[in-house]
Amino acid sequence: MAWWRTYFDDTFFHLHDDLFPEEDSRNEVAAVLEFLGLPTGSRILDLPCGWGRHTNLLPEAGYEAFGADLSVDLLRRAVDDAADANLPNRYAAADIRHLPFRNASFDAVLNLFTSLGLFLDDDEDIRALREARRVLRPGGFFLLESMHRDDVIATYAERDEWNLPNGIEVRVRRRFDPVTGISEERLRWRWGDERGRKRHALKLRTATEIDQLLRAAGFEEITYYGDWDGERLCYDSPRVIAIAKK
Repeated sequence: MAWWRTYFDDTFFHLHDDLFPEEDSRNEVAAVLEFLGLPTGSRILDLPCGWGRHTNLLPEAGYEAFGADLSVDLLRRAVDDAADANLPNRYAAADIRHLPFRNASFDAVLNLFTSLGLFLDDDEDIRALREARRVLRPGGFFLLESMHRDDVIATYAERDEWNLPNGIEVRVRRRFDPVTGISEERLRWRWGDERGRKRHALKLRTATEIDQLLRAAGFEEITYYGDWDGERLCYDSPRVIAIAKK
């Protein structure tokens, strides 16, 4: 079920933009740069980049930032924001399993916000990881940030609801398969007189499973953290942050 081909549209943006304040994005970018310790001028690929909430902040710290994403709607917003900030347009529409970049093009590749679980298939995720490794220079870093299945399942909510600051009312139903690790979500939203539905599925992984995928893709030297503050990974860590060196 290739739900991800059409899911990340303008509606997705309106449903998520308020959930990611710029201050949080800036803190995450600062943590990424602290983790990686790259010299200024390094080339960093944000993959997939969404609407560029991380990508467009990297140049402020002196880095060459590039973004790739399959969603034209989100890329359009990233490009517009880059233009408003007088940044060069370094965005590409691309499937993360087939990148339009040469071998060894980047000093670092970022994969943030649990983007690796979209395909629901280990083999497809390994293909994406191998592409990320291909475009890394020798000695370059791959940083992956993902939900931590152990933590998510401990507080798994089959029903949820919230109201966004922009006025959108959201209602959600979820179902989790403990064998496949796939969480399916049905979402209904209402914004004034407008109503709509969205559905998606996501493969939630343990740190053990993430480690196996990274090693299957050719990464060997891997360090793990449990949050952006650099805390070590524990069973109840809110996220898995893996940093792999090529």
